Parts: sequence; C-alpha cells; structure tokens
Amino acid sequence: MKPFVVYTALALAIIFLTGALLAGVEVLQEEHLLANPKLKPALGFLVTGGMFLGIGLRGWRARRRRIQSANQSPLISR
Repeated sequence: MKPFVVYTALALAIIFLTGALLAGVEVLQEEHLLANPKLKPALGFLVTGGMFLGIGLRGWRARRRRIQSANQSPLISR
C-alpha cells in the first residue's frame, strides 16, 4: 500500500476516534445511556475510526520484518 494511503488513513483514524471519544463522554454524562439518541453517531464515529485504523496499520508487521531482514542481510563485497 502506498505511504500516502497509510498516513491518510491513520490521520482520519485519529480524527474519528477523537470524535468518538468526545461524543462518548457527552453520552455518558447524560441519563438513559442506551435510549440516548446521541449514542448512534458516537458508535458510528467509533466504528469508522476503527476501520481507518485497521487500514492504516495493515501490513506493518510484515513491513517491519522485511526491513529488519534487509538490515541483517550480509553485504556482498566485490
């Protein structure tokens, strides 16, 4: 995946997860948690942020292993 896509997805994940946190705090301060109409948008922000986070973190372990193995491979001398 291209770095632009990864960094954009991570930036959007931070924005959406921050929005979910702020909306969740507002929902928790009011009565009737499950009957609150503000709960649905808060959960929507949370799910969307989680999906962007998953896209942004996709393949990081494999990429890190590839970089470490490239750094540990012996150099061929001429």
